Amino acid sequence: MEINEFLNEQMNATTSEYSSKLNDLKKYATNGNKSGIGVADIGFGMLYLLFKKGEPEGAVEIEKNGILLGDKAIYLLKGTEVFSFHPVDQEVIGSYIFLCRIFDRSHLTSNMSMAMPTIERRNEGTGAFTVIILKGKVPQSGIHVSIRKQGRVIGSDVTTPEGKAYFKVLFGEYDCVVMDRDRKIRIFPVAVRSGGREETIELG
Repeated sequence: MEINEFLNEQMNATTSEYSSKLNDLKKYATNGNKSGIGVADIGFGMLYLLFKKGEPEGAVEIEKNGILLGDKAIYLLKGTEVFSFHPVDQEVIGSYIFLCRIFDRSHLTSNMSMAMPTIERRNEGTGAFTVIILKGKVPQSGIHVSIRKQGRVIGSDVTTPEGKAYFKVLFGEYDCVVMDRDRKIRIFPVAVRSGGREETIELG
């Protein structure tokens, strides 16, 4: 059985026993040593987290353009999504985790904070920041872009027909995470020192 078929089967065969954002879901699963599937509607698709004995060990993102497995499925996770938890036998779910295993759980841990921290310093400012995504010098629309700081998602957007994604961030250095139409994740370092800056990224 394909993993998307397995997930659909489990959603239809089980009833949600808990609903929360990522932080509380992790606590619920850990405290109860739970095995099962947390599912969230992320707007452009569905995200599934596979838990075994209280730990999130697998991830699947399914949307109209395809399926992302493992670490790639959680790169754009904000931590504010609301998950419904469906219990599944640990032996059953274990047989599918190896197909979508999460190797870098920092993407989940870093999103435990629900809001960007405010740091009061006189030398820090906030600036509007625009990312322009091109491929062969042609603007790319519908590309998912997120800005991360030390693994935490600061903001995310989808590019306009002009290939632009917009953010407002504190001055500093960030990772710009771009998911292209081939479902490849690319990470680019950016530095925001003043407002109104534009950063052009050529996907090649």
